[in-house]
Amino acid sequence: MASAQISVAARVTAGIDHLDRTLGADWPRRVDVDDLPFRDVISQLHGDFFGWRTREGWSTESVLAAGFDAPSLAEVSELTAEWARRIAILQAARPAS
Repeated sequence: MASAQISVAARVTAGIDHLDRTLGADWPRRVDVDDLPFRDVISQLHGDFFGWRTREGWSTESVLAAGFDAPSLAEVSELTAEWARRIAILQAARPAS
């Protein structure tokens, strides 16, 4: 199934699951939700989206399926809003280390 057919919420859930597995439960505290329109989650956590993608060997389809990028410019604001909403929830729910 193409990632564009998977809901934004489901794709963000997949991204959160990946970040939890690879970075641990405290990664949401390292994301500035107010900066999301300008710097995406991966850039905030790894410094550079494209460098991270190359180092980790992520395909375009995998990046889209995990909600780390939008399949079109029209979806960027919806994806950003969902990441901001979910990260805010995680920041409130997970105690600081």
